[in-house]
Order: sequence, then C-alpha cells, then structure tokens
Amino acid sequence: MLKIFGAVLLSLAMLPASAAIQSKAVKYTDGDIEFTGYLFWDDAQSGKRPGVVVVHEWWGLNDYAKKRAHMLAELGYVSFAADMYGTGKVTDSPDQAREWMQETTADVEGWRERGGLAIKQLLA
Repeated sequence: MLKIFGAVLLSLAMLPASAAIQSKAVKYTDGDIEFTGYLFWDDAQSGKRPGVVVVHEWWGLNDYAKKRAHMLAELGYVSFAADMYGTGKVTDSPDQAREWMQETTADVEGWRERGGLAIKQLLA
C-alpha cells in the first residue's frame, strides 16, 4: 500500500505545473501623455501566436475591457488592452466619457497614432 501511495505521489509531482493567464501593465507615451495598457497571454503556450488589440469603450480602459482581453488570452491569443485616453482616465459619468471621447477622436491622425502605439506594444 505504501509503495502504491508513493508511486501516486511521484506521478503527481511529475505533472507539469498548471498554466495560467498572465497579465502585465505596459506604460507608453504619446508626446507628454502617459498611457497604461495591459498585455495578456497564456503562459502554457510559447512561440508566436496571433495577437489582438482591444480598444475600450468611451468609459476609458476599465475592468470590462481588461476582462475581454483576458478572455481572448484564454482562447490562445496574446491580447493588449489599449489605453486611448491616458493613464487613470476611467469614468462612469456619460458627460465625462463624452468629453474624453470627443477630445480623442477630434484629431483623427492623433487617434490613429495612439492606435498604432497600441499595436507596437502588442508586437513588442
């Protein structure tokens, strides 16, 4: 009986450690504005994988956008939850959200540049 128990314990010890979805805050800048995006990946996978940039709704980079990026990582993607407004700009006020969204999207070229910065973070 003791030999069987020891064999079972040894077998369990040889199993690979459970993989988990990992995340990392990534700081980047656009001029003098600092952004904080979040990278998500499954550490059980290695090598090149498809990537996805998740752009938040008008509320800012909130937990919902990060949850969606996490879900994509569970499906095997490397995902980057991009910050389009700037570090810490998250709200539940429609008036504030509208202001930030209009400010950001009024400059189409600047908005595209921010998107491009997010893609660069994902590729890095």
